[in-house]
Amino acid sequence: MAPSSTSIATRALGLGLPLLLGVVVAAGWIAVSGIEALSADLARIRPLGVAVVLSLTAIWLFLRFLRWQYLLRRAGVRIPIRASGSIYLAGLVGTATPAYLGEVVRPVLIRRRFSVPLRRTVPVWIVERAMDVGILLVVLLLTTTDPRVHLISGVGLAVALVALAGGVLWGGKRRWAGAWGVVKPGPLGVALGASAALWLVAGALPAAAAMTLGASLPPTSSEAVFAGATLGGALSLMPAGMGSVGSLAILSLQERGFELHLAVAVVSVMRVGSAGVALAVGVAALVRELARSQPDTTDAAAHFDDIAADYHGEWTEHVWRHLMGRKMGMLYEALGSADSAGRGLDLGCGLGRQARHARNRGYGVVGVDPSFGLLRGARGADVPVGAARGEALPFPDESFDWVYTVGVLHHVPGPGGQEAVMREVRRVLRPGGAFLIHETNPRNPLFRFYMGYVFPLLKEIDEGIEQWIPPARLEELEGFEVARVRYFTFIPDFVPAILLGPALTIQRWLESSPVRSWSVHYLAELRRVPDSPTSASEARPHVRTA
Repeated sequence: MAPSSTSIATRALGLGLPLLLGVVVAAGWIAVSGIEALSADLARIRPLGVAVVLSLTAIWLFLRFLRWQYLLRRAGVRIPIRASGSIYLAGLVGTATPAYLGEVVRPVLIRRRFSVPLRRTVPVWIVERAMDVGILLVVLLLTTTDPRVHLISGVGLAVALVALAGGVLWGGKRRWAGAWGVVKPGPLGVALGASAALWLVAGALPAAAAMTLGASLPPTSSEAVFAGATLGGALSLMPAGMGSVGSLAILSLQERGFELHLAVAVVSVMRVGSAGVALAVGVAALVRELARSQPDTTDAAAHFDDIAADYHGEWTEHVWRHLMGRKMGMLYEALGSADSAGRGLDLGCGLGRQARHARNRGYGVVGVDPSFGLLRGARGADVPVGAARGEALPFPDESFDWVYTVGVLHHVPGPGGQEAVMREVRRVLRPGGAFLIHETNPRNPLFRFYMGYVFPLLKEIDEGIEQWIPPARLEELEGFEVARVRYFTFIPDFVPAILLGPALTIQRWLESSPVRSWSVHYLAELRRVPDSPTSASEARPHVRTA
């Protein structure tokens, strides 16, 4: 049922009155400070200072998004990072609602786009807000000497901690659903560290705004001004803290020796460069999100179909050539000569570049991939390929002597999907056959962060929902034994060509050092263990042939 014109007018009035009040308050400060004095201050704006304010705002928002994405993953919600970023930016319109409650639009948009229940995402938002309040209270405790502020901040922090603990105990695993993983000590500690970092960045905004006008504000004072004004603005229930945040910041700056007109100018620069920018970006992102008419999918084949035309261009060519040589060299070393290797399968062949490389060396190999878009490029490379998913290979039992896969398994929704692929590979391999797995190594936390949060924003190959496979997990695979694991490459994809030579020198040293297991990639060589008579008879009813 469409809302009536009366209800629309009521809602508009309900939002418009606080905004109007904020404008009136701002106009009042401008009038009291003196338009001429304020204009003279603003005329001294330094472009470099403006760039610093905007940069701090961008870093602040980016860190907030990374924290949100991290918490979603801990709650078991895995959605593509670019889509998640768009939704997060759309949620910035919530800053224009009382106490920023409108930011709950993010869970709503996630449900609309990916059908994720609100019970899995709303608790994440609640935990995020609780951490913000807690960190800002801690900042006030550490940056002010006023005993009254200490008392209020201490009581507020205690209440916030009790409320959070009570909510966790009351909610439990059942009510919190998948979000229970967010409040475990490890993830909570990481998220609190990220919260401290992002609010310290935001707390530098008053100092940066003052610098823009040729004034100076000590770092601790800047943090105290921002934390106090932000908390006060939220408690005022004004949209975007309109009027209240600015007023509190102006008063706080005056207490620190700023003349009224300069305090008003500093706050104007700070608010336009932070809340103003955030709100403008949020409105644009929300309009874009609401214009989407179809839900998204996280199907890997559909994703690669979408990027098939630009797939090759996603790779840095000189790094690709280097990795191609390393990976295929290790493959040939594991297989032995082409004459004795037998028949092989390239699982997830993509454009067929590895399969073509192997066939040019005399190895008999065919390829399969679920993406029709990529397979068109593979057929153009003269490689025998077919469309198939790893969970359902269209080949008879024990029809291959070896199978290899390069950077594919982490795209399979897992771990259940990955295990299904492993079972199919085992089915089509002859006893004693080799299964060669090239994968990204998740052991190194820096590479894990880069591949999970940064690389998917820079490149479209990964989506930020990939499930990395630790080499140790391969030891647990039924029907396989791990013959060897080789760790290699420490070069990220963004190394420029002119630095590749020196980087390779450093890489060779790292690969032979005790830290080699922290490399970017690994090659695991698995061998299929022959079936026991009992397991073979149990498996026979499930055998499928092409």
